[in-house]
Amino acid sequence: MSKVYKYSLDTSPKKFICPNCHKKRFVKFVDKTTGDYIGDNYGRCDRENNCGYFNSPPKGKTAYLINFISIQDITAKAVKTTNENGEIDFIPKSIILNKENNGLWLPEWFLKKERFNYIGCQSKVYEGDDVAIIHSITKAKPQPSYFDLEVLDNAVDDDIRDNFTQFLYDNFETNKVIKALSNYFITGTNKKWSKSTIFWQIDEKEKIRGAKVMKYDKHTGKRIKEPYNHIGWLHSILKIKDFNLEQCLFGLHQITSEPDKYTIAIVESEKTAVIMSILMPEYVWMATGGKGNLNLERLQPLKNKDVILYPDKGCYTDWNNIATNANGFMIKTSDILERADIPEGDDLVDLYLK
Repeated sequence: MSKVYKYSLDTSPKKFICPNCHKKRFVKFVDKTTGDYIGDNYGRCDRENNCGYFNSPPKGKTAYLINFISIQDITAKAVKTTNENGEIDFIPKSIILNKENNGLWLPEWFLKKERFNYIGCQSKVYEGDDVAIIHSITKAKPQPSYFDLEVLDNAVDDDIRDNFTQFLYDNFETNKVIKALSNYFITGTNKKWSKSTIFWQIDEKEKIRGAKVMKYDKHTGKRIKEPYNHIGWLHSILKIKDFNLEQCLFGLHQITSEPDKYTIAIVESEKTAVIMSILMPEYVWMATGGKGNLNLERLQPLKNKDVILYPDKGCYTDWNNIATNANGFMIKTSDILERADIPEGDDLVDLYLK
């Protein structure tokens, strides 16, 4: 007697965007009892040689492999985990389906309930209590895109002085401003907003990962946020297709260009990193570009460096948790802004220039 399957690949000519190669060559599974598609990720890409993505509907309980930087037994009933962002969780052993190196196989229902990000992680489907793999899917991490010199030439407007650069010249010594602009490759552009600034993200291999475009007030040095926030990414502004932005620390390239400086100072704002490089040139200043952008993956190139974190006022606890759990790193977190009489959200520039 042949087995009757509830799901089958769609036999119509309709095609969808493949979740792996992003080409419109994806055939979805349908529920034969209702005729409905059962999900965006279940199906087969018909680009068998160039992609080969195939994901059949689960027949049991789906679980995902979640990796941690540390897993500790704390009681007979729970483990303590720390992820790459320094976040700590306590996970009941009763829901752990399996342990693999520094990863735990956790059921999808639990991951949906909690705050774990499992998109793109390796998955298994368990049938009942049997841990045999029915099918396993590994989604390869996409490689970062890089800007080439042609794009750089098209984006930069050499004949303008952007507002942020003008603010620097108006408030600091000319020779120090020139050095700072050179160190960070600060350039101006009119592509999105007139006299806006490009902050290039260049990694430790001196490859250009991304370029953030922002507009500042030339008198105050503050970013323009009205009537809307003037911030964007160059690859979006230039409409570059299939650009995979994988950010690095702003100023990271300096570990190659400034090898004799051993202390790295990290702040949130790109503007703050540039200005602090003028005020305290004994450090190599870098920026995360956002409070939530600090994590151990982005810190990896600095593993053998002395690092001081300078979180904005009110963000000390979050950044210090990451530093505390960064095993093998030499990272300290400064509380200078927490002790200062300044408003929440202010940073080092606000403290030094007030």
